[in-house]
Amino acid sequence: METSVIVGLLVIAAVWSVYLLPVVFSDRREGSINSTEEFDRWSHSMADVQRHTAADLATSNRGVVRLRRRRTLVSLIGLTIVSLGFAWYASSLAWLLVGLFFVSLVGLYMAVLTQMTQRRAARLKVTHVAERSDELEEPQIRVISS
Repeated sequence: METSVIVGLLVIAAVWSVYLLPVVFSDRREGSINSTEEFDRWSHSMADVQRHTAADLATSNRGVVRLRRRRTLVSLIGLTIVSLGFAWYASSLAWLLVGLFFVSLVGLYMAVLTQMTQRRAARLKVTHVAERSDELEEPQIRVISS
């Protein structure tokens, strides 16, 4: 039983390291070594901004975020299935608890995603209503021809 708990903790640590270590190491790789490299990186990013509109950049960022969220959700569901399957196969209470932990993480993640979607919908609704009220307040233009 102790070995299964240790294996479970190692699996959890491996999953966390897959998500956290690239973030830690990419920050160091992207750090500027000198001002010339920093200027080169800045000029390339400015050229990229000039090539694309703000809507294009926002759309691509939304796609990246959606892909990352989907990948996280699939990983959590996969870990849940694997841990519950192993708990059933080994008849282990420790693996069952690990599986239930992953089930709770999936539920919590889904709740957070739903809440974020509702907030975004409310924000877009307020933005569109505000834009429409400005349009309605504009005076009508009459064209008088002689």
